[in-house]
Parts: sequence; C-alpha cells; structure tokens
Amino acid sequence: MIKLYLDWNIMSGLKNGHFPELSAIVLNEQKFFLPYSTSHIGDILASIKNHSEEEQRLINQDLDFIREISKNQCLFNTGEQVLINTIDPGELLDDRIREAPLFTDFSLDSLFSSIGNDPLINSMKDMLATIQLDSAFKAAFDNPESADMMNKMFPGLKEEPNMNGFFKSLGNMYQNLNEKEDYKFLRDSVQKIGVNSGHFNDDKDPYEVIQNAYKKLGIEPFNPDQYFDKNKNAPAWFNDLTNSYITLDMHGYKADKVRVNEKESNTFKNTTEDASHTAFASLCDIFITNDNKNFFKTQKVYDKFGVRTKVFKPQEFISYYHKYLNQKTFDDSYAAVINDLNNIENRQPLYLDNGDFFGVEKFCDYFHFNFFNKIIIPKTNNEDFYFLLSKETPSNYFICTQHEINQLLQLFIEKLGMDCDGKSILEGNEIQSLDFWEGRTWITNIGKIRLCIENTRFHLYFYLNNN
Repeated sequence: MIKLYLDWNIMSGLKNGHFPELSAIVLNEQKFFLPYSTSHIGDILASIKNHSEEEQRLINQDLDFIREISKNQCLFNTGEQVLINTIDPGELLDDRIREAPLFTDFSLDSLFSSIGNDPLINSMKDMLATIQLDSAFKAAFDNPESADMMNKMFPGLKEEPNMNGFFKSLGNMYQNLNEKEDYKFLRDSVQKIGVNSGHFNDDKDPYEVIQNAYKKLGIEPFNPDQYFDKNKNAPAWFNDLTNSYITLDMHGYKADKVRVNEKESNTFKNTTEDASHTAFASLCDIFITNDNKNFFKTQKVYDKFGVRTKVFKPQEFISYYHKYLNQKTFDDSYAAVINDLNNIENRQPLYLDNGDFFGVEKFCDYFHFNFFNKIIIPKTNNEDFYFLLSKETPSNYFICTQHEINQLLQLFIEKLGMDCDGKSILEGNEIQSLDFWEGRTWITNIGKIRLCIENTRFHLYFYLNNN
C-alpha cells in the first residue's frame, strides 16, 4: 500500500465534501493507507472553545471520520521512538483534555502535589524553591536592552528570582505562547538579527540565508532547543525535523499568522502542531497539505535532511495520481514495471560495499504494485536475477504494518494464487522484525518471483526465464 499522510485541513475538508475528486482517489482502501497521528488530535483539541452541544457534535463527527479512514491506525511518539498502533482517536482526545490542566501550573507545589505530604519530600521541595537563580538572570532583567524581552519571556521571574519563580514562569511562558500572541514577540525578537520574510526568495536556501545573517553579526545561530527543549520527549530525528521547521518560521520564512480574537486563535501551538505533522509525515510515502506555508516549510525541511516523502497540494497529487498511480490490477502494475524498466532516464550506478560495480538503480515516480519505488538492475553477467524492486524508505526511520504487507500479498495471491509453499497472507506474528523475512515465492510462466525482507529492505526479485 501507499502510505498517505493528510494534514488536518485536508482531512477536515474530505469529511465536509470539499475535495470530491481527491476523496474518490485516496479513500481506496486497497491502494492507500491513511494513518492519523496525535497531532491531528492536537488540532481537534485546539478547536474546543465553549464545550457546547453543537461543538461536541462536530468533534464527534471529526473523530468518526478519522476512525473511518484510518481504521484507528495512529502514529504516536513514545518519547524514545515513533510507533504505529491501533488506538481510538476519541480515547486520545479524552487523554489530552484530562492532561491539559497539568500545563497550566508549573509551580513546585503543583509539580510535587501527586507525591503527597511526605515530610522528607516537602523539605526537599522547600529547599529547592529557595535556591536563587544565577546572577546572569538578574543582570538581564536590569539591562535596558534585554529587560523587555526577559519580562515577556519569563513573566514574574524578576519578582521571584528563585527556582520556584522559575518554574512558575515557565508555566506562564508556555500558556502565553500557546494561548496568547506572545509568539509574535518572540519571533520579532529573533528576527532582530537582520533576517525576516523579505530576505527569502525561491533562488535561495532559507537555511543559508539564516546562517549568513548570524555569521554577519558574529553570534551563535538561534536554536529552538534553548526555549523548547524536546530532547527528552522525542527521538532525535523527530526533534531535528520539528526544530528545523520552527527555525524557518521563527526567522520569517513562510511564517504563520499569529492572532487571537473571538473568531480565531492562531498561536505558537499551531506552528508546533504543523511541525509535528511534518515529522510524522516523513514516515509516509506522500504528504498532502492544503496549507501553503506548511507546504513550503515542509519541502525545505525535507530537502535539508534528505527525506524522500513527496509533498503535494491536492490538485498536484491528483495530477500525480493519474500519471503514475492509477494502476488497478496486477497486470496494470506489471506493465508499469516493464515500462519503467525500459526507461533509462535517471539511472544511477550502484556499487557494493567493497566498491565493486553491481549494476544500476533508479528511483521511481511510480509505486509499483502500490508499494515499491525503486528498481535495481544488475550488470548483465549477473545470473541470479534479472531485476528487483525495492522499497526505499522516505526517511531514516521505517514503519510498516501487517495490514500494508497483507494488501501487497493479496495483489499477488489474486493473480498467482498461493506461493510455492502453500502460503498466502501473513500468518499470525510471522514477521518478528523488519530486519529479515523469508517471504513468499511464486513460479510463473515468466519465471520465479520472490518477495522478502533483507537488511530492513523489502525486495521483490524477478528471475525471468531465459526463453
């Protein structure tokens, strides 16, 4: 299957009938796999305003639509890795609502409240609360050049310059960034280095523009981790993508709107959720977004880190589908493979680890058999196989479900029947890991076909007859 990731605007639009042609394409359950993520739940949470019956009705419709198209397959971050599992979106939303108060009070009293009245713990808490902050904080509050920013970023800390005040200030900062327009102040302060939206154009790498601005001033580049440390709450690759996305927005590249009033609430929370969508989407083959700013920022982040996930706006994806993805049967897919095989454009030499020339490889615009996106053709004196298809993962981290593999197997079984050993779809926990799987083998009138996993790569070998 082809793994699609839809941003919330697309998902909501499909539910409301705004993209009829796109809907007719992507809701093909045999071809496309549409997981949701915890960031979609964050988008729904952000829409809750008055807890009215009408609002709850609309939220229930959103949750039902997610259940329908994703089959409850959710991408989520455990803190150490990103996994995919069957999780009801309503349960996730309930969890987020219950957890929301935890982010409104970061005081030491609140943080230690769950421990109880243990005298030793209370003594430690009181001792921690009175620890004075480094004198550099006081100097920054007293300095006219930095006082305004310090008071804005750390509200209340000047009046209570100790650890208790620091934790309280962090809670206030979190709330002000995510519920008010304080992100605009922070972004404006960052852009005082001399780079903003007017410095970017299509001919320049935005990261180079930002880097050059810091070099010109002789200062260290802005690092989101200074303010939004997620190193302990996500795998490193996830942090790299989200922080690089925020870096672009901070410096004015396709920057998000920040505005809070009775009709809308666009805060830092929107930008961080979009950044997380970009990270989650890197585990999928294709990302479809209707947000123009998200579209461009995501492309630049993916270019920076070599992520091969294709990013489309709705109409672009529709055109791409009709050109490359519209195979409906096994025979359609095999014909597309042969067509791609005979097209010598974009072939690259392929070498073994020891430096020996092996053959050529080609990354495909097609997803052959709704799965494979690379062809490898060995040199002519290789007698083991004629060519193979491979699944090139979009990023350094790979996720694949049993459902996706079974849909691939089903396409072959419908055409070729059970394999040589009488096996069909996966049996129980047949694949213990994505490191190795002996797979399935079919003998056909064109030769032997073997599907397997080797070194975390899905391979489909074609051993063609010599006649």
